[in-house]
Amino acid sequence: MAAYKSLQMTAPRYPVSGPGIGGRSLKVERGEFALTAALALNDTIDMFKIHPRFRVCGGFVKVPDLDTGGSPAIVLALGDAGDDDRYFSGLTTGQAGGVATTMATTGVDYLNGGGFTTVQMKVTTAPATGATTGTIVAELWGYIEEPA
Repeated sequence: MAAYKSLQMTAPRYPVSGPGIGGRSLKVERGEFALTAALALNDTIDMFKIHPRFRVCGGFVKVPDLDTGGSPAIVLALGDAGDDDRYFSGLTTGQAGGVATTMATTGVDYLNGGGFTTVQMKVTTAPATGATTGTIVAELWGYIEEPA
């Protein structure tokens, strides 16, 4: 029977997670946005920043009822400047709103290699009118990788 070791278990044990204390400590980045006006096509909302070397483990997006009966429905995406739908794409809001927990393939296990990165919500499809009240919530969960 073969015995194998992961990258983290092979000397030197790299990467370890921190910040500064080792181990795999889960970090949660959360953003909330209260609507005061209807969202329009290509509007963006800066939700939060993720730390350099933040590795995404999961997350969710919760949206209120943003559709006031217009056609097409309002569709949102959660991403960053490098990929506007990196974490969540095609978030269609219906009359009841909803919660999305299935991340886009590009966001699963994504490692932010640069500096602090702003995560944005973008409106990718919007009707002529939309809701003007409610709160959009987005969270990403992950850990910060640090050298050994």
